[in-house]
Amino acid sequence: MTDRPEIYTVGELRAAGYVHKDLRHEIRDNLIAALTSGRDPWPGLYGFSRTVIPQLERALIAGHDIVLLGERGQGKTRLLRTLAGLLDEWSPVIEDSELNEHPLEPITEQSRARALTEGDRLRVSWRHRSERYVEKLATPDTSVADLIGDVDPMRVAEGRRLGDPETIHYGLIPRSNRGIIAINEAPRPG
Repeated sequence: MTDRPEIYTVGELRAAGYVHKDLRHEIRDNLIAALTSGRDPWPGLYGFSRTVIPQLERALIAGHDIVLLGERGQGKTRLLRTLAGLLDEWSPVIEDSELNEHPLEPITEQSRARALTEGDRLRVSWRHRSERYVEKLATPDTSVADLIGDVDPMRVAEGRRLGDPETIHYGLIPRSNRGIIAINEAPRPG
């Protein structure tokens, strides 16, 4: 593991020439770089080189979402966990952002307001690729609120409106913004 970058503000990030990529392009570029250099992007995976891996690589290069179906014990989870190796080792986020927003592209009202007010002084933190992979076992008690989020009754009691974005308590998927999310062992319909 390399050291965390010594960049602490948006101004320093821009001065360093940092180029923002969305997740699909980040994975695509890192996969192509690995394949071009001869590095195996799938360490520890065996028996998939003529079946699953070529299809997976084509899907990732094309920027597709991926759904893996199959019986238990076939290596789906192992494959998903290996995908994290295709993320940049370190990724910048707005410091204290609940949704791990990119410093150059804030998405919440609060972060956009901070970016306008603080400008190049907006603080940047760094997340390691290991923090950008989230796995949730789809147990029967998993709710939509767990995954997506729900209205926070305490925020409503404080006087916020239901339509106020600050009223939302974010679930696993929004909090995993700019990362890989695996919902494991989802039941099959029918």
